[in-house]
Amino acid sequence: MGFLRAPLDVVAEGLVAWRRRIHGSATLEPLGGGFQANVSALEPLTTGVRPRELVVSTRNPEWTAVFDCGIQGGDPVSTVGHLARSLKLYGVVVASIPDVPAAAGQPPRYGARQLEMFGPLATDFINYVRTISVVRDGDRWRFDANGTVQDFEDLDAYSRRKVADRFTPTMLAEYAAALGLSPFDDDFFPGPCALVSNSAVAPPGLLVLSIKEAQRRAGIVPTSPNKTD
Repeated sequence: MGFLRAPLDVVAEGLVAWRRRIHGSATLEPLGGGFQANVSALEPLTTGVRPRELVVSTRNPEWTAVFDCGIQGGDPVSTVGHLARSLKLYGVVVASIPDVPAAAGQPPRYGARQLEMFGPLATDFINYVRTISVVRDGDRWRFDANGTVQDFEDLDAYSRRKVADRFTPTMLAEYAAALGLSPFDDDFFPGPCALVSNSAVAPPGLLVLSIKEAQRRAGIVPTSPNKTD
């Protein structure tokens, strides 16, 4: 999930302008209601291209969320990173993927927890301010932390013997809360929303699926949206 520290209209207009520069055309459609009511506007989900993006007002008026129509759950890093630079904003990307072993003919889902912070100014690496992650890569977990350490971080946790415990789901939620975000609470996205559409078309042969089809393909059984892992 991507977040930008600005009102919905600022984020939506900035995103439309960027997509028009890239694709030649883009439209902005205001939508009443919140994320749950409008998530189907992202369908069909795609690989390779992102013709639809949903911009959502959150419960914290300082932050606006951005979702795209990627089959793997979205990849807002480039969008948040670019808009943070071009609009002179702060941005955050949060990812929480449960680690699920292979079962019943389904491939494993490798777990990951990531927090990426972006700023309006150039840093040692583009405009990243801070990145913290634990990611399972095959049989091993990898922990990474780069950039400027934030006051809310539990630095002692980063030396835990078990790598997967160095950045837990609880820590991810607490770090997000320290930034004013509650990304794992279903009532954090009350809207209104705006759908940004561009002219990109998925080339023949690439997957195009509904949300339910994408979930089945990944072996995901939807549960409570309040869960972080």
